Amino acid sequence: MNVMFLDSIEKETYGGMEEWVRLVASGLVAKGHRVRVVGRPGSRFLDRIERDTENVQITGLDISGDFHPRTIGALKSLMAEDQTEIVVTNFNKDLRLGGLAAKLDGNPRVVWSVGLDITRDSWIHRLLTPRLFDGVLVPSNSLKSQITRHGYIDPNLVEVIPIGIPEILPAADAKERSVFRQKNGIPGDAIVGVTLGRFVEQKGHRYLIEALATLAARYPNLYLIWCGDGPLLTELQEIAAKLQVEKQIIFAGMLTDIVPALEASDLMVHPSIEEPFGIAVLEGMRSGLSVVASNVGGIPEVLGDAGLLVKAGDPEAFAEGISGLLESKETRSQLGARARQRFVEQFSLEAMLGRIEGYFQAMLQAERRHG
Repeated sequence: MNVMFLDSIEKETYGGMEEWVRLVASGLVAKGHRVRVVGRPGSRFLDRIERDTENVQITGLDISGDFHPRTIGALKSLMAEDQTEIVVTNFNKDLRLGGLAAKLDGNPRVVWSVGLDITRDSWIHRLLTPRLFDGVLVPSNSLKSQITRHGYIDPNLVEVIPIGIPEILPAADAKERSVFRQKNGIPGDAIVGVTLGRFVEQKGHRYLIEALATLAARYPNLYLIWCGDGPLLTELQEIAAKLQVEKQIIFAGMLTDIVPALEASDLMVHPSIEEPFGIAVLEGMRSGLSVVASNVGGIPEVLGDAGLLVKAGDPEAFAEGISGLLESKETRSQLGARARQRFVEQFSLEAMLGRIEGYFQAMLQAERRHG
């Protein structure tokens, strides 16, 4: 197959869907398919694709407005050059640009890969959106329900394929585990929780700060590693200082490799108030961490009974959940082992790639039968 991925994410942003593109593009190439990834020139997204994948063609494109003829023409030319069969688009802008280019080219099938609910109940969405895709791909049944609620997306055209991530092996010994702690000034006797995610309202970090303020006096050896960056960084730091817990939060930044932070941790906390899937939760499960997470969106589908689900946006609920894990190392160990097993059985990268490849191939075969 010849596959194109189109993702117009802003230059400084690299999120979960961009990581999904990187993993799927690389995996499809390893299976013998030709793949091109199109994004903004000089973006963190394309830089990461170029650095961490092999044999994936990369094109930087000045992506203009939703219906810009120059962008559509450039995409159509790339599709004709590659004899593209499948175009995978991300944002609404990508669907319109890539979808129109594919219609003009006449060959590719268009898959709208939706990582969060970006549908709108407006006349342009109702009129145009269903005409631009041949199928929709989502990672959870929760997200499928969200995007079909307006009525203009046929549920029969929506395929649910959970996200899978690469396997890693746990740290071999305690010395390897302690390196990250020492580097970040975390005491040896600390109990460490880790949080992954951009500092935006959706991720609910402010509620975790409030929960930590409740717990700090009782658990002075509790530290939280926060991996990520984003527009709310300064505001969150100010809130932490106001509540006098700034010394217990390690703002680690956007790490190229999150594994050391996960290995340095005893549990994961994921306080999102909106989460279509929860890749960060999956990363914690892969590392065998016990998880406390918001009971929203696709998180229950990912975590199942292998962790603690609490009410989103409720600092007291998070404080209670975290406290339960802090009081019992045995509970942390049992939940961590259960989470690790669930990851192995249901969320491997190989399983996801096989399902996506099969989905694309079935789409092309159906088109040939009807063409």
